[in-house]
Amino acid sequence: MKKFILLWPALLLLIASCAQPLQKGVSAGIDKAQSENKTGKAQNPSASDSTGEINQEALRYFMDGQLYMNQGDYARAVIELQDALELNPDVSTIHVSLAECYWRLGKIKRSFQHLLKAIEVDPQDTEARKVLANQYIMQRQYDKAEEQYRILSQIEPDNPEYIYALGDLAKVRQNYSQAMELYIKTYELDPDAIKALEKAAQMALSIKQFDVAGDLYKKLIEADENNVGYLKMFSNIVLLNGDLQQAIWAQKQIIKLMGPEVDVLNQIGAMYYEIEKPDSALFYFLEAADLDSANIETLNYLSTVYREQEKYDLAADYAQKIITYYPDKPQGYIDAALVALNQEKYTEAIAILSGPAEKFKDDYVIQKLLGTSYNLEKNLELAEVYLKRTVELRPDDRMAWHSLAIIYDTNKRWEESDRIYNRLIADDSTDAQAYNNYAYSLAERGEKIEYALELAKTAIRLAPDNSAYLDTIGWIYYKLGENEKALSFIRQSVEIEDTNAVVLEHLGDVLTKLNRSDEAQQYYQKALELDQDNERLKLKIADK
Repeated sequence: MKKFILLWPALLLLIASCAQPLQKGVSAGIDKAQSENKTGKAQNPSASDSTGEINQEALRYFMDGQLYMNQGDYARAVIELQDALELNPDVSTIHVSLAECYWRLGKIKRSFQHLLKAIEVDPQDTEARKVLANQYIMQRQYDKAEEQYRILSQIEPDNPEYIYALGDLAKVRQNYSQAMELYIKTYELDPDAIKALEKAAQMALSIKQFDVAGDLYKKLIEADENNVGYLKMFSNIVLLNGDLQQAIWAQKQIIKLMGPEVDVLNQIGAMYYEIEKPDSALFYFLEAADLDSANIETLNYLSTVYREQEKYDLAADYAQKIITYYPDKPQGYIDAALVALNQEKYTEAIAILSGPAEKFKDDYVIQKLLGTSYNLEKNLELAEVYLKRTVELRPDDRMAWHSLAIIYDTNKRWEESDRIYNRLIADDSTDAQAYNNYAYSLAERGEKIEYALELAKTAIRLAPDNSAYLDTIGWIYYKLGENEKALSFIRQSVEIEDTNAVVLEHLGDVLTKLNRSDEAQQYYQKALELDQDNERLKLKIADK
């Protein structure tokens, strides 16, 4: 069954690239802290229990310092704040404000000194620790920043801001599993922290935890059911997880939000086709055709589904539409040829493909289909031409190599066929067909019979219930004069499939050797019914 399903490009980008260090997001805290300083928020020295009594003169200097900070005059602010600090040296908030001023003036070392002093004065000063952490981040001292945020999360364990910051730090350091866990914890603490949940989902994708990513995007959809981006990502993820029903649901939601689009309708149709609901698939493909009657993917899907349903006239009609709309593309000719081949109209398939095979010499599918059509038509000379093109374009096409080997074998070009069989076996030691066909070829030639037996035994070991392989090993035993073994294997072959004239003839030959002529004649007669022009069988029956 043809795989139709495509992923939204956004998913491929997310999986292909891990998250980069986002200092902007991580350092947002310090910008926030500085903004709060300018507006006077969280700067009232009397707010901290550790500041003790602050006299009015110190407060006046402090407020003047804040005013200069708001005006961007950090040098004068430092003078006022230093005066306040002389009057009240144990007020941590003054140290934090001085730290900001020195940072703005480019005196980084002095800024750090005041922040560390603020924490020494008041170890519970969360503002000092946040500013210190963010300054460490801007200096790329991520270990020290993480230490501060861990202390902050111990001081205020239910504050999601600190957990989120730790998640960002883990992300910057490319510890994506830990970052994901921290973002999830942030969301658990604050259900409004959608950004944290988004980041957790992205982290899950980057480390290929698709089950987790699917669950997280489902939560995002529950939080914002009108977000098409979430729906697209969810659809891609559940596709990767093989949950086509959930993917179909997501795509239908997208249609509800955005209206019908050809690509989305095709995607839904492809998924219904994949879960073997062709009628539902056709409904969506036809809807897509109503929107765009010349969409090549839609026309291809329709031709394929109708061909699978053996509605060949419809399948051929859609294939012809592709040829009409896109004469310079190979897809229409391929679809039309497949319709003919499915009906065993090999001559028609050849007629469809002969011209395009020269026009699209680099199209592997057209070359293979034409080579296969000639092979089925028993035109081995032309079959060889196009199958050789096939393997030149796609050297790993084992079935094309098998077909070439059989052609060479039939034409007694055994050096070439043996070379292919040996190559197939060397490349894949589990290729039972290669072992069997090589064994049968040697047996028919009467060459290397013992080696042929070893090849046949390998084929049987790999596929013990294959009718053709059972006949091959039985026929080799017949060539070796071990007729009872031959009878056992060939009879098993006939019990599995009794519609192969060659195998029935083989069984008749073995029974004749065992002097069971009457029974042999029954199988010769049955073989002749299947192959009525076989003169050899007619002679065997006449010689009774």
